[in-house]
Amino acid sequence: MRLAAITTVGLVMMLSSCGTVGLFGEYDVPESPETAEAPWPRLVDVPGAPPVGAYSAAVPDPAQGVALQVELNAAAAEQNAAAQVLDEPVLSDADRRKLGR
Repeated sequence: MRLAAITTVGLVMMLSSCGTVGLFGEYDVPESPETAEAPWPRLVDVPGAPPVGAYSAAVPDPAQGVALQVELNAAAAEQNAAAQVLDEPVLSDADRRKLGR
C-alpha cells in the first residue's frame, strides 16, 4: 500500500513538470499522407441530414412504415384467430367418452 502511494506521488510529480503545454495541449500536427489517403470515411465526409419531407432509400418515408405496421397487425390478428382454432381439442368430450378415454 505504501509503495503504491509513493509511486502515485512520483508519477504526479513527473507529469506536473511536463512543461507549459500540459498533458492535453494543442498540437499543430499535420495529417500524414497515409492517413489522408486512407479508405475509411472521415467525419467531414458524412453527409448532412436531408431536408424535411425528402425521402430516399437511406431515409424512408414514415408513412410507409405506418402502412407496413397496419399490414403486420392485420396479419397477426388473422394468425391469432387461426391459432385459437388450432388450440381447441380435435375430439370433443363426448367423442372422448365414446372412445373410453
